[in-house]
Amino acid sequence: AGGPVVLVGWSLGGLYARELAKRQPDAVAKVISMGSPFSGSLRANNVWRVYQAIAGHRVDEPKLSAELSRKPPVETVALWSPRDGAITPRCAAGHPGERDKAVALRCSHMGFSYSPEAIRAVAREIDTPPGG
Repeated sequence: AGGPVVLVGWSLGGLYARELAKRQPDAVAKVISMGSPFSGSLRANNVWRVYQAIAGHRVDEPKLSAELSRKPPVETVALWSPRDGAITPRCAAGHPGERDKAVALRCSHMGFSYSPEAIRAVAREIDTPPGG
């Protein structure tokens, strides 16, 4: 409709969504990350070696300049799970000041893409206006 959009990103996609919102805040109403390691050490997860193998560079030497833990200037919701298994829960939940809201779910990392609980949480956040 031409207005700001809600960006939803899972895992690495959540990092991209947060960075896009920092660069184009007028185009983004809200960011919802799902199991995205935006806080803490980039090696505090079980997939950093896979990332390096696929990306062709060290996880702590990204090709783009980014401050992953810096909160975008729009509302941010971090969906995280203590059962994630791939991403350390604290890294996906973040700390106050790194996100506006953290919502704990009970799904695996892959479950963010299909579990009814995760789908309901994303739908609820999309339906809730920013600041609501």
